[in-house]
Amino acid sequence: MVEMTRLQAVRSVLNTLSDELLVVTTGFLSRDVFCLGDRKENFYMCGSMGNAYPIGIGIALNTPKRNVVVLSGDGAALMSLGSLALGNSLKLPNLRHVIIDNGKYVSTGGQPTCSDGIDFSQFHNTQVINVTSDETASPRITLNPVEMADRFRSCCK
Repeated sequence: MVEMTRLQAVRSVLNTLSDELLVVTTGFLSRDVFCLGDRKENFYMCGSMGNAYPIGIGIALNTPKRNVVVLSGDGAALMSLGSLALGNSLKLPNLRHVIIDNGKYVSTGGQPTCSDGIDFSQFHNTQVINVTSDETASPRITLNPVEMADRFRSCCK
């Protein structure tokens, strides 16, 4: 297995998207997606670790004709194990979860996670991409929360 950098992994996920709604976890992944592939169909979870997947479930339930992709880090996914169980139970056909796993909470200082203790790929429609953790941060997102929400809502109608 070839291990990618975080930015390579984000690019590979973005390259799979057409008109899917994308919910991105807080931290460097949101910043990376904003810099590499910002679009109105992206919703960035700024400052709310662990909530991207539950929000993705809600969006997928309420927009069944749209495909929803959630991009999480391993730390954020671990913070929301209940939502992983819920997603596994619901088995929503329009929801895909991609977890970028570097084994660390990089955005908060590089503390180790315990992602090696769980097989995320066993959850419904979940893909895990293992990455190296040696990249610098992308610049901050320039949209404010109201702009992000309004822009995204226009795609969900």
